[in-house]
Amino acid sequence: MKIIWDESSHEHKVTKFYAHGVENYVDFHGGYLNFGFWENGNEDYLVAAETLVKKLGVMLKLDDQAELLDVACGMGGQDIVLANHFPVRKITAYDLMFEHLVHAKRRIDQAGLQDKIKTVQGTAIKLPFGENEFSHILCIEGIVHFNTRNQFFKECHRVLKPNGRVVFSDYVAKKMPTNPYEAFLLKLVTKLWNIPYDNVGTPEDYKANLEKAGFTDVVVHCVGENVIPGYCKEQNREECIQELVKIRGWFAGRVGHIIDHVLDWSYQKGLIDYVLVEANKK
Repeated sequence: MKIIWDESSHEHKVTKFYAHGVENYVDFHGGYLNFGFWENGNEDYLVAAETLVKKLGVMLKLDDQAELLDVACGMGGQDIVLANHFPVRKITAYDLMFEHLVHAKRRIDQAGLQDKIKTVQGTAIKLPFGENEFSHILCIEGIVHFNTRNQFFKECHRVLKPNGRVVFSDYVAKKMPTNPYEAFLLKLVTKLWNIPYDNVGTPEDYKANLEKAGFTDVVVHCVGENVIPGYCKEQNREECIQELVKIRGWFAGRVGHIIDHVLDWSYQKGLIDYVLVEANKK
């Protein structure tokens, strides 16, 4: 059953932000929404997107008894990669948007993985699962939108089994603003991208907040140089711009292009970074 978020909710705002043309995505960019991990001179988005997923899969340390919760699963491509390349018993693909899950379900069925991967709609700050239900939790990039990130950390700790493991990719402030110009730029990024300002923090803040939520062995890897420039270059290709305008409409497509420019600008100014994060629950 489709959940329709209250119009006053943060979930509704995020859904509206990503909903433009979602029914038209089909197989654009292979259905991936992540920024990719760009290395060894690669300029192919699909290669970069799958490289990121596989790197996170390795960090998860999955085994054949793993019960994985993938929060903000998008259109399901990443879960198919994980199911096909890593030992895992069950994957719950969880997303805020019903429309994303329609695409995910189609891909899962086409891959013949419906017995291994199931889809569930809901909000990340109130997971509809019991305590100690999953052995592993993954979230690729969605966390920055959650209201709030720290509430999501608490929910992860609740539904994760003892000795369980979380792995995230996320965006952080490389440093906190030191002047009005930097403060304006950072607030502009959060406003354009529907990010709660409470989620703004440095890698050091990220580690401290995970530890406060009860996690141990927290490691935050800053890898922005392998992510943000490559993604922005891809998004700036004229063919990519035109395709996104077809999918999302002229206005939403062009606004998305502007947001990408602001993001790239913020990275070049040393204000934001991209992190891969791993932590355990004792």
